[in-house]
Amino acid sequence: MLTIAGVTIKTPSELKIGRFDITKSSRTGSGKMVMDIIAPKKRVDVTWKMIADSDLETIINTITANKPFFSLEYPDAGGMVTITCYAGDINTSLWHTKGGVRYWSEVSIPFIEQ
Repeated sequence: MLTIAGVTIKTPSELKIGRFDITKSSRTGSGKMVMDIIAPKKRVDVTWKMIADSDLETIINTITANKPFFSLEYPDAGGMVTITCYAGDINTSLWHTKGGVRYWSEVSIPFIEQ
């Protein structure tokens, strides 16, 4: 369902897609706002509610090995989409051990289109 730089990673618990425009704006002498749309961009926020330490390590290692920009393939309206992006802050919450395996209770990563 989700690949980073061609590496299939654990299916997330939540995936949010944001769409926004990069703009250049200013005001005229009369105070009227003028704006040019430079480019449309996407931000994909991915969250895992419970993820094994080894799965998190794979994600972090894949991002690190492919910095600063890498491909992200994810489901979007109309099918699978691939963007070139970078990872924002990787946030992790408390971890728990179950059956000798360490799990992180919540991990979130924003992927922002280049």
